[in-house]
Amino acid sequence: MRLPVVLKTKWFWYSVLSVFGMGGWTLLAKLGTAEISAQTMQFLYPFGWVPVALTCLWVRRFRLEKSVRGILYGVAIGVLGGIGGLAFFAACRTGGSTSAIAAATGMYPLITVVLAVLILREKLTRLHILGLVFAGAAFVLFSF
Repeated sequence: MRLPVVLKTKWFWYSVLSVFGMGGWTLLAKLGTAEISAQTMQFLYPFGWVPVALTCLWVRRFRLEKSVRGILYGVAIGVLGGIGGLAFFAACRTGGSTSAIAAATGMYPLITVVLAVLILREKLTRLHILGLVFAGAAFVLFSF
């Protein structure tokens, strides 16, 4: 039996790692916000990135990027991620259902898809559109 081609791609396995990492992140966010405020969680959250950032620098032999545009994108991602993280921690702190909060905030790919179509001129197939409809339906179902 041959493996599907997708199982041989790097992007797939990085995506799997991301799913597990973000799943653990979500659980720990809920547990943490039961103990401390959303603002404190957001303050402490970047300290967990320090070992990851140092490892990334070490792998690159401490060579930094030189693209100003790329650096600006990286900083903008940090700002938007910080705002998103703070909002997520605040949502967890309200005592709402973790599954509903995770499903609601997990809808961010819909924004990404719309922006990719509008800005990057990516094309959607009927199957992609069907997937978006199911994702929207899942959000509604998790909200109940």
